[in-house]
Amino acid sequence: MSTGLQGADPDDLRQFARDLERAHTMLLAVKTELSARISSQLRWEGPDAFVFRHAWQSSYAPVIAKTAAMLEQTAQLVAAQAEEQQDASR
Repeated sequence: MSTGLQGADPDDLRQFARDLERAHTMLLAVKTELSARISSQLRWEGPDAFVFRHAWQSSYAPVIAKTAAMLEQTAQLVAAQAEEQQDASR
């Protein structure tokens, strides 16, 4: 017979959700900073610069934004799971 906690610790889940939310915020901040540098502050001319800026705007930045959104969604799901675990433990 098993004793002790079954399922997840709600406090651990809540901390994990906060960590995911923090990662989401940090990733968006990095994307914003890089976008600003690439679009206006980067002194780089020529065809390679054009290709890189286009790749950043069309591929790289959207992937970073999508990843940040996934982190935020996961944080919300984990927080909801913490509440469900808490309710089930009562």
